[in-house]
Amino acid sequence: MAQVASKTCEICVSASGSQYCLECEQYFCENCKIFHKRQKLSKNHQFQSSEDDIPEAKSKCKDHNEDVSLLCNTCNVVVCSKCVTGNHKGHAFSQLMDSITQLKEKTKKNVSRKVQEATLNMEKIEEGQQAFAMKIEAVVKTITEEGTQIKAMVDKYIEQMITSIKNQSMMEKDKLAKAMAGYNMVLKSGSI
Repeated sequence: MAQVASKTCEICVSASGSQYCLECEQYFCENCKIFHKRQKLSKNHQFQSSEDDIPEAKSKCKDHNEDVSLLCNTCNVVVCSKCVTGNHKGHAFSQLMDSITQLKEKTKKNVSRKVQEATLNMEKIEEGQQAFAMKIEAVVKTITEEGTQIKAMVDKYIEQMITSIKNQSMMEKDKLAKAMAGYNMVLKSGSI
């Protein structure tokens, strides 16, 4: 990933590192850049403003301090051109950028597949939630209907009990009324 930064000069460590040497991968102030460009070994080094996007640092071979450009497929490590004829002689190699491209493609496909799986799983979960909600609605409807039926049965039973008690009460009143009428007749016939 590219870097954008206002850095300190890595040579004098006191001034602002306004320039970046692409070969040395270091920040320089203007004065140190001038001295750097005067050196025989570094007079052709390319600089760019540190305000520009700085390319990622190149990886170096730990054994030969050269840029790595190959992948040893046998050992699964990055190597430089000197390693090919040294410790990794006779091994299978591929270009590092080709391997990175293949790995990116493979990763992209894996991520895409995982996203599709996750999407399908989410759809299944949503369908399950909808089915669950419909089942809950059906259960609530059944409970409501059965509750209504039970209420109707209770209301009918209460009505029957009330009617029965009223009928019994009327029969008892009639009996009492007849008995009272009979007692009244006896009382009237006895007082005459």
